[in-house]
Amino acid sequence: MSVAYDLSGNDVTVNTITYGAGGALIPAFEYVQSGTLTASSTSQTLWVNPNLGGTYKIAAASVVQGTASSSGTMQIEVATGTQAIGSGTNQLTGTMSLAGTANTTVNGTVIASPTTITAGSRINIILGGTLTSLANCVVTVTLQRLS
Repeated sequence: MSVAYDLSGNDVTVNTITYGAGGALIPAFEYVQSGTLTASSTSQTLWVNPNLGGTYKIAAASVVQGTASSSGTMQIEVATGTQAIGSGTNQLTGTMSLAGTANTTVNGTVIASPTTITAGSRINIILGGTLTSLANCVVTVTLQRLS
């Protein structure tokens, strides 16, 4: 396979994989995963886009729990650097249930026009409902790199 290379130092994109100046590989998608959430967990920041991190949008969100809660829910939001957790823009069309069958992945449906995540913006996990019995819960958010 031959790959185009720009000797002037510009980025070259080949099949959604970007090769930066000097041939550095820049992945089209990145994955952010939470620590283990439990019944005592609260809404929290999952990821902060660093100043040199580029721009992204949420492409997918999934959750799986080892022990289901009684009626817990989860939403993923994007907030600016100064917005409080819970005050950002929801990125899913509805909440993901944490009360489903244990060890079964639940996939959220991303809104039609996800918010652009710029430098300093955050991805937050918003927990709701009753989390009683929730254990071994992990969230994975897939980010699509825009620039």
